[in-house]
Amino acid sequence: MDSSDSVTLVLRWAHILAAVVALGGLAFARFGVVPALAELDASTRDRIHDAIRRRWLPWVIGAITLLLVSGLANFLLFNGRVKANPTFWGATWMQDAHYHILFGVKFLIAMVVFYFASALVGRGTGTQWVRNDRAKWLSVTLALGVVVVLMSGWMRQLHTGPNSPPAAAAGNRVD
Repeated sequence: MDSSDSVTLVLRWAHILAAVVALGGLAFARFGVVPALAELDASTRDRIHDAIRRRWLPWVIGAITLLLVSGLANFLLFNGRVKANPTFWGATWMQDAHYHILFGVKFLIAMVVFYFASALVGRGTGTQWVRNDRAKWLSVTLALGVVVVLMSGWMRQLHTGPNSPPAAAAGNRVD
């Protein structure tokens, strides 16, 4: 493994770990925190939400920043490999266009996820409407986040191929 492979691996890990933290926090908030706080009076609920917001906000900002930086780096490195070696993944121009269209859609959905995740932990009046219906917007944000993860897996398979053994190796397997 050369140094560029090491950098690519670290960037991939950073991207995945940031997504795990962000989506895990959304899932916990939606299915753990919001239902538990619904049993409390409004004043107590608001104080707890504020305390959680103050502690969770740096994690949300960190995850979004890491996802943007590592995602951009991963995309640029991938494009560099494809342009340097057009047969890198046997891409025809149509497969390349398909990948880039999916990337564009995934990126736009991710921007919506970042907006709602930020609004959910924000305190500005412009996004108060999101916090006024936390359960709904947590559900929407979580669902969109899952769509981004699923699209990522689909896109990964487009340039790495299916997870099946090569035909020559398949005949040598011992079951």
